[in-house]
Amino acid sequence: MARVSDAHLAARRHSILVAATKCFSQKGIAAATMAEIAAEAGISPGAIYRYFENKDDLARWCMDESAEAIKHAWENPTSAEMSFVELSRLTFAELNKPEVAIDTQLFLERALIFVRDEHAGALGEFQAEFEKVRAGILFLMERQFGPAPEDVDVQAIAEALYGFYWGARVMKLLMPEVNTDAQVEALHSLIGHALDKTCGK
Repeated sequence: MARVSDAHLAARRHSILVAATKCFSQKGIAAATMAEIAAEAGISPGAIYRYFENKDDLARWCMDESAEAIKHAWENPTSAEMSFVELSRLTFAELNKPEVAIDTQLFLERALIFVRDEHAGALGEFQAEFEKVRAGILFLMERQFGPAPEDVDVQAIAEALYGFYWGARVMKLLMPEVNTDAQVEALHSLIGHALDKTCGK
């Protein structure tokens, strides 16, 4: 039997992700079925499981890849070539992409499912991600601005920045016209004043 090419497998996997994203955004993760996703992709339901372990795994992979690359940079700050200001600008610029709205919707749905079901494993993953990103924010802030004054709680600032990012994503989902780029610039200014440094290039 002829071997299926890597290009064909990649194209099939991509078509499943496109179909799943459409079904999830229309019906929600909980309501959408693998059969419906398979029908949208033009394949049998069983074929999906050759590429994805289950529906939750499929939902995870529907998240935007460029957003994953940015998250990796925050979680691995020692290898990041950009400064805190540059990386945060890039992070918020991503929110202007139309597909990010779907990613935000999928994330919120998954988060609610995990909280309702008390899914300790998934909540633990989110906590671990939060701690990595928080540590990355602290590292990049100190690398750019130097040690903070003693009366400034940079740990709380880092946690607030993480919350601010997710709040901005939800706001962008509800009000697409909101200027999140202007918001992050205002935030840079506030941080610069708090750390008695010049926020900039």
